Amino acid sequence: MNRLVSRLSSILKPRTMEITSSNFKEKLPEIEAAIDSASFLAFDGEFTGLNAYRGISHFDMPSERYDKLQESARQFLLVQFGLCTFHYDPATDNFSHQAFNIYVWPRPCSRNAPDPRFLCQTSSIDFLTNQNFDFNKLFKHGVSYLRPAELEKLKDTLKGRQDHRRLSMTPGTDQNQSIPIPADQEAFLARVHSKVEEFVKSDDQQLELEKCNGFQRRLIYQTAREKYKHLSLTSVTKTGGDRVICVIKADEEQQQKMAWLKDQAELSDLGEAFGFSRVIQKMTESGKLVVGHNMILDVAHTLNQFCGPLPESYQDFKAMTTAVFPKLLDTKLMANTIPFKQEIFNSSLEELHKAVQLPPYDLPPVPPKFSGSGYKADSASFHEAGFDAYITGLCFIAMSNRLGLLCATGDKTKAGRVLPSSHLVQPFLNKLYLMKIADIPYINLAGEDLKPERSHVFHITFPKEWKTPDIVHMFSSFGYVFVSWQDDTSAFVSLKEKEMAPQVLEVIKSGSTFRIQSYQSYIDTKNQASLVGLENCGITPTLEKMPFPSFNGAEVKKRPISPEQAVIKRHKSVSDDLEVVKADRKKTFDEPDWE
Repeated sequence: MNRLVSRLSSILKPRTMEITSSNFKEKLPEIEAAIDSASFLAFDGEFTGLNAYRGISHFDMPSERYDKLQESARQFLLVQFGLCTFHYDPATDNFSHQAFNIYVWPRPCSRNAPDPRFLCQTSSIDFLTNQNFDFNKLFKHGVSYLRPAELEKLKDTLKGRQDHRRLSMTPGTDQNQSIPIPADQEAFLARVHSKVEEFVKSDDQQLELEKCNGFQRRLIYQTAREKYKHLSLTSVTKTGGDRVICVIKADEEQQQKMAWLKDQAELSDLGEAFGFSRVIQKMTESGKLVVGHNMILDVAHTLNQFCGPLPESYQDFKAMTTAVFPKLLDTKLMANTIPFKQEIFNSSLEELHKAVQLPPYDLPPVPPKFSGSGYKADSASFHEAGFDAYITGLCFIAMSNRLGLLCATGDKTKAGRVLPSSHLVQPFLNKLYLMKIADIPYINLAGEDLKPERSHVFHITFPKEWKTPDIVHMFSSFGYVFVSWQDDTSAFVSLKEKEMAPQVLEVIKSGSTFRIQSYQSYIDTKNQASLVGLENCGITPTLEKMPFPSFNGAEVKKRPISPEQAVIKRHKSVSDDLEVVKADRKKTFDEPDWE
């Protein structure tokens, strides 16, 4: 009867999408069940900052973009994780959803646990504040987490401490050797023993001794255990961090049982400290398709915070990503690829959502699976991680259905249902959208990256007094150009008239104030410098084994935070038009035949 009442109360209890430390343990089984039953997952994150010290360039290679990306992921924190699970019902041919908005905070669970430092970017904090982000809730009730390797290290440390504690309770062991009692501590010990004597004679079962330092606690353990065989002494950490000794009346058998219970409680507390990382592990184990929007930062932060430090190697990053998330899909890339880019002119999440609600798209209703377990499409809670994950999933459903309509051979009067497992979405899998790189639109996690032809691109270095018009004037003989600044004294210049590229180095020659070279020459020089640097350093990064069996790479040690931010001027070229770059370029995405 009691079990039935408990089940009924859990069913009737109102569901909540907001997850904090106060309800995470209770909600974790619900989250795991939602992942297990989902057709696909969508996620989104909110961060304390977005960009580290180096700006991105229109001519970054994917490996260069990753180098910059990992700086941001290592230095800023993901503080809110939105997860939305989407469930397809074949009987009704409809989707439903469950959303979870989770505050995450790296709260140290012990003195040996990681106590990370992180950066905040003013613009990002202002942005979150304007979106009514609850920082008090984050700091006070954020769900804790540990990386798997950190959990194992803490378990080993705890096991060693527990073994030492058990040995200290056994007479005659080295761990139980007495230490001399200093004269200045004798009065303190006499006062403690007097309180213990009064406790022994009383009917009380428990006594809490006064606060003291670690050395004094050692003296209390040593003298009390010698004198009072039927008392159990245990250190307890009180609210605020103070450690005191708790004395309990117990015989030897009871003391052994209490010691075992304490060991189990410590292991349980450590398991709870692993916290939110269990959700990521569950997502990995499920093997489900994971959808995001412009998700490269979300992926990098998730890996770095909850799985292991981002590796130095770009190829190791690819391997780590596919080990944790075997199937990823970026709706930002999807919206910027044929056929969608011919119909969608603004691919920001909010504008994309508006677009897929209008013809020729057909966005079906996707209600919450249970009352109170999800959002309404008109909630407009953008930049709440859970809501953004929900909207991302809706956009994926609408664009997938659009593919079904375009590729259908029969009735085209209504959109065809395309499920996440369909071959039609395969071309978009495991590709992460890259912003502001026109000729390399994505990172290919499952294979080689695109290698664009850049013979019409040149690299120049010049005095810091130069401005964009000076560079444009230098190239005036070659028509329209696009200038992409690297820093105060260097930039890339791209010709619109590509056929004129062979004449550039014949007409413009390096002088005493500037240097010009082809893009390929610049890359070769940069690679050569990198090789020389590796030869001179004499060391290579040491990788720790990842906790995910399919990944043969490993975690690496963090690099130190850069001491100060580089000041970089951003000059908008009079010809700073991406259409110049886009003009006459070849298709760079392996796009399927839609008909």
